Amino acid sequence: SEERSNSPGMLLAVSRVNEAVPLFLVEGIKRRLGSLSSRKIAVLGLTFKRDTDDERDSLSPKLIRLLERELADVAVCDPHASTPTQPLGEAVSDADAVIIATNHSDFEQPATMREILGRAAADCLLVDPWNALGSGQVFTPAADLSGSLASRSVGDAH
Repeated sequence: SEERSNSPGMLLAVSRVNEAVPLFLVEGIKRRLGSLSSRKIAVLGLTFKRDTDDERDSLSPKLIRLLERELADVAVCDPHASTPTQPLGEAVSDADAVIIATNHSDFEQPATMREILGRAAADCLLVDPWNALGSGQVFTPAADLSGSLASRSVGDAH
């Protein structure tokens, strides 16, 4: 780690930004949903890097801790993590919010979005800092997406 020591200020700034992300997401969810107490929140992704099982430096544990501190009912799905998690369908079932915490390619498949829209609560909030789902925004009500998705898949058929 010698090469790191020449710019500790920058590294600290970057890690501070990263540390702030979970809080930013949780605050954003609370602003939109109100109290998270006993609301089901699905966190998709535990690992730090896309399509790996490396959980070091991942922000998900911090995100999950913050959500649990708000007394949310947290469900986690990560097909790559070594930590056991729930299958996607189970994790997003009846969820009030779904957070894409890692940009695994699995989560970018249209099937993931269909699963979320089909199983989560009708007024579910999608939280996608990676834009894995392609909505172009961090916070999107699922209802806004189901319309655009439906029209998109119809268009794809031709």
